[in-house]
Amino acid sequence: MNLEEELARIFRKNGWTWNLKENNPIVPGEEDIAQALDEAARILYDESVGAQLQVGRLIIIKKHLGHDVYIYAGDYE
Repeated sequence: MNLEEELARIFRKNGWTWNLKENNPIVPGEEDIAQALDEAARILYDESVGAQLQVGRLIIIKKHLGHDVYIYAGDYE
């Protein structure tokens, strides 16, 4: 299972949605997540190592080689 598949599975399991099309919430699929990660990588391209971007529960952090991707699961109280 690749990263996009795993992330899509987690979003489905938790019912987490994005507002992508005409403000209708959707559970993002693999293609939606891949596009978001590609766009995040493009935006972070000229940034310093350690720069991060948050997109729809995803936290993308630029590394020396590639990016780390985390999911915001919620607050712990």
